[in-house]
Amino acid sequence: MKIGITGAGGQMGTALLRYALARTSASDIVAITRNPGKLEQFSQQGVEVRAGDFGKPAELAAACRGIERLVIIPGTDLQPGVRTRQQTDAVKAAVQGGVQHVIYISTASPRPDPNNSLFDSHWATEQTLIASGAAWTILRMCIYTDTLLDAAKRAIASGIYPAVPGAPAAYVTRDDIAATAAGILCTPGHAGITYHATGPASVSQEEIADAIAKASGKPVAFSKMTEEQQRAGLEAAGLPPFVVSAIIGFQAALRAGAFDLVTGDVARLSGRPAVSVPQFLSRALASAAHAS
Repeated sequence: MKIGITGAGGQMGTALLRYALARTSASDIVAITRNPGKLEQFSQQGVEVRAGDFGKPAELAAACRGIERLVIIPGTDLQPGVRTRQQTDAVKAAVQGGVQHVIYISTASPRPDPNNSLFDSHWATEQTLIASGAAWTILRMCIYTDTLLDAAKRAIASGIYPAVPGAPAAYVTRDDIAATAAGILCTPGHAGITYHATGPASVSQEEIADAIAKASGKPVAFSKMTEEQQRAGLEAAGLPPFVVSAIIGFQAALRAGAFDLVTGDVARLSGRPAVSVPQFLSRALASAAHAS
């Protein structure tokens, strides 16, 4: 059985490839990417690398030929309307190319919302997939734990971890999501099921500050921010207005509880326990210190 991965040249894609290789033969894997040259290390192992771009549906459909099960990793373009168009086109291209079972990596709590491009694009893609006629599986993920690392480094340097308080979230590592997706891709069944990739516990911003302090062995105090201060900081960093709006909308959903969900799906599908925020910070900060 041929299995495929779109966006295989990105961080999620390459991690997913590694876990797929641990579960099945390289000759059964097709890696689809805009830049095949980035995946030479995998092609040397026997993985078939094909050119495919979400912005070129005909090319993507051709790249999907002969693939029975395909993981679609969402795009990263935050310009209004682009993600929705590209991801729904990707689903249609996969079906046109003959894919029988499509696995889509979505977000926890997707919903139609014209003012929140991230949640809206995931909702539209899910609905397109469910209506596509192909077998489908959705893997909804919580917010990346990996996004905490740079903030942790700044907090260690300043002694302050500033954040807007709100509901806790079950942060999950990118690596755990990739291992979970590989478990779905490489084993039979899963059609018509929505899974949730989450960390082992929901943690608040105050608890993150405490975890940074314990992982680093240095004092770190939590400092409350307002949404206005958060927006001002993003604007001062020179981010385009549409990126600022996307981040602010995402953070507002986080504070409202969109990611306050804990499941055992990571352990069940990947075969290992999900990494907690304290575990991630301890490992990542130790690795960063060793590298420097």
